[in-house]
This record gives sequence, structure tokens and C-alpha cells, in this order.
Amino acid sequence: MKAAHIYAPKDVRIEEASVPEIGSNEVLVQVKICGVCHVDFELYGGIRSIQKAPANIGHEAVGVVEVVGKDVEVIKRGDRVAVDLLMRCGKCYFCRRGRGNLCMNRRGPFPGAFSEYTKAPEENIFKIPPEISFEEASFTEPLACCINGVEKMNVRKGDDVVIIGAGPMGLLSLQLAKLGGARVIVSDLLEERLKLAKKFGADELANPSKEDPVEKIKQLTEGQGAQGVMVAIGNLKAMEQGMRMAGKCGTVVLFGALWPPASLSIDPNVIHYNELVITGAESRTLDQFYRALKMIANDIVQVEPLISHVLPLGRIKEGLEIASNKEGLKVLIKVDDKAPA
Repeated sequence: MKAAHIYAPKDVRIEEASVPEIGSNEVLVQVKICGVCHVDFELYGGIRSIQKAPANIGHEAVGVVEVVGKDVEVIKRGDRVAVDLLMRCGKCYFCRRGRGNLCMNRRGPFPGAFSEYTKAPEENIFKIPPEISFEEASFTEPLACCINGVEKMNVRKGDDVVIIGAGPMGLLSLQLAKLGGARVIVSDLLEERLKLAKKFGADELANPSKEDPVEKIKQLTEGQGAQGVMVAIGNLKAMEQGMRMAGKCGTVVLFGALWPPASLSIDPNVIHYNELVITGAESRTLDQFYRALKMIANDIVQVEPLISHVLPLGRIKEGLEIASNKEGLKVLIKVDDKAPA
């Protein structure tokens, strides 16, 4: 099969690779679409270091079941499926407590999904309802992560929520917060993304290049600050702004990882006296993955307007560059060796 691997910063190659062998409880999937995630373009750009070259990339996978192991019971050959490529052990402390996203022995993706085939255990395979396309279903994994993040905010009807970053994850989180009944304020440096946030239901907008976003949040919230703040980008300044946007009893969710790692400066008295909650949101559980697919299928969350590019596997380098440079929104890779390069 053909597969994309990253060897070093800016060095991505499409190579011949062996089709993965499956175990008795595993499923082999012919990949149709795989979305480009920030992890992919951060590895490509050298923002994140490659632990072992070549790196398998791509984990927002959807496709068609090709082969099933002898112990697979529900999934059948020919099923259209979304694949969760986070392998959880199911036995560790966190898995037993229902927090498989924090599995102590987690692996994946292996192989990555920017390849003609990938595999996963049956419990990680979810049938795609017939009413949605592969392109729409490819948002299952990112939406599941956003569900995890928004649930951390404990959004209540009437709350003021700030989303910092109007990229694909921020715009998905915006929709989820609106579903919870919040007034949502979106902050981003790019006007075209703010305009799209408005179309997705943002009640107020802030552009830090033109105004003080912290002051604007205070003005919009009677000087009190927001009940929930999601920092949907891995940016130290944005994280520090998020801390100052939150009001008393507010929750700040650090959704975007920061690479390279850095120290965040905050007066602990701010946390103490304001009863501020600062938390992270890492990955997703299988339950959140399932619910994300249901929300897309039932048209509860809009994903198709987020797609800016659909490129064949032969143009994956271009796709990674587009995502890195924020020249579009969501870049999808069509994994099809017959597609033109």
C-alpha cells in the first residue's frame, strides 16, 4: 500500500508499505478520507519532535471495512466506518475509571491513516450512518475532542463563554457551547475566521490585533469576566489572556497543547480568591467518539462548511503546508491512489 511518513521537518514522503496484519479482534479498513490535525502539521513543521523516524501520521480516519478478524462480531466487510485510532489498554487505572483518553498504556496511530489501509480493534470501529458522507464523518475524532473540552467547562444556560481561536476546533467548540445555551464570544486574529464564527452563531467577536480582548470581555460581562474560557490554540499569550478573561468561579480549559513546552505565569491568589478552575482537555473517550458521530449524523453540529480543501494523498505536503500557514480551515486528504497528484 501507499503511506505517508514524516522523516524530518518538511520531509514527508509517500512510500510503499506493508498492509497491516490484523489480530483476531481487529479490523482492517481501507481509508477513504483522513483529516489533517495540528499534531500532523506540527510534526511536519518541526514544532513537535519526531520520537522515531519515520513517523506515522494521520488519525482522523474514515473508510470501508476490508477484512475482519475471526473474533469480530458486529462489524462486517463493506461497512462504512469511522475509526478511533487511539489504542487504549482497557485495564489500567484510568481505563477502569472510564477515562480511557488518559490511558497509561495508550498507543497509536499505528499505522497512521494517511495510508491506503489502517487497522484498529473492533471496539474502536463505528459504523457511519448512510445519510452522511465520508468527508463529514471524518470530523468525528476532532468533534469528540471538542466534546471533552466543552464538557470540562460545565456550560450552563445563560453562561458567558469565550472561545480563543476560531480554527476548526474552536468553531466546533463554539457550536457545542451554543447548544448548551451559552452566550459565546470568539477571539481570533484573522477577520475571515471571525466572520465564519459569526455565521456559526457567535454572539460577540474580539480581534486582539485591533482591541484589548480582555477588556472587551469585561465590558460584555458587567465587569465580571466569563464563566467559561476555552483556549483552543497552543499559544502562551492566549493562555495568559484566557486566565484574565475568566470571572469568579470560572473555568479555563487549556485545549491546545503548547509546543515547545513553556511555563505559564499566574498569581496563585487569583485562583484562590476567585475560586478559579484551570483544567486541560486531552483527547477523547470512546463514548465521546460515539456521541460525536451521532451529532454529525443528526445534523446537530455543522461540519461541512469547515472544509476548505480536499486533496489527494499525492498532495499531502501541500495540505500540511496549507494547514500550517492557516490558509484555509479544515484540510482533508482523500486517500486514493487513482487520484491525480
